[in-house]
Amino acid sequence: MCTYNGQEFLSAQLGTIISQDYENLEIIIVDDCSADVTWDVLQRFAEMDRRVKLYRNKRNIGYIRNFERAIKLCKGELIALADQDDIWEPTKISEMVEAIGDNIMVYHDSDFIDENSQRIGDETMSSKFRMYEGQSCIPFIVANCISGHATLFKRKLVKYIFPFASDNYHDWWISYVAFNVGTVKYLNKILVHYRQHRNSVTDSLELRHTAPPKKTKADRLGIDLTWLSNCARYRYNKDSHLISAACDVLVNLKEGKNKFKSLVFLVKYFDLVFYFSKRKQRSFLSKVNYIRKLCYN
Repeated sequence: MCTYNGQEFLSAQLGTIISQDYENLEIIIVDDCSADVTWDVLQRFAEMDRRVKLYRNKRNIGYIRNFERAIKLCKGELIALADQDDIWEPTKISEMVEAIGDNIMVYHDSDFIDENSQRIGDETMSSKFRMYEGQSCIPFIVANCISGHATLFKRKLVKYIFPFASDNYHDWWISYVAFNVGTVKYLNKILVHYRQHRNSVTDSLELRHTAPPKKTKADRLGIDLTWLSNCARYRYNKDSHLISAACDVLVNLKEGKNKFKSLVFLVKYFDLVFYFSKRKQRSFLSKVNYIRKLCYN
């Protein structure tokens, strides 16, 4: 777990972690120079439970570098990431340990709660995104369905994930790497209640009502050139030629270049590139028409 000014929800989350029915835990917590009483809360829990190991950064390094440090401090063979403000089901770790098998990573479903720990509507991560359990990492160069709080991965993955890029989400990168160096399993159970509030790092339900700038069709895909570059250059890419080609096509799409080449590639690999899109369920002609508009309008 990484903490920063988390006093409001921290006690509730730590309570659900130390109460896990899987007791063989090493609970690594790195605080990033919190200015509130977060450190005092952490010390109280460390005094109550010797499994809690506390570390405090000498200077604020941001949540991405902080998670990098926290993961490196872990000694266990299995590593789970925790946010400072969620609520865990008491069987979260035991069910994931049982499910991981020969896979390098397992992840689960989550629902959403508000600042008062009340369920937000009926949406879950699996209703908002199509959960992926396949052999290719191509879907993850465009979008992502895996949040860090939902993952459990084997220690052997650690040597492949560092350093984290400071301009990309660390959990996106861990997921991308996991699909390149091993296999990933999806556990269809809600094991975390994912809190959405005004200070959340991510706004999964888009509760912050800010007017987004008008976007082109390509921008609506969420094409991030820095992310594509990081994916294309990753040294352990399982299918480097295909990944490079996919990244090139998406760059061209964003920049309006090589339209016909982009169209041909996207038609061929539609079900991977657009895996997280509901358009995957459409007919072949509907898919082709969508790509044509994407490339030429």
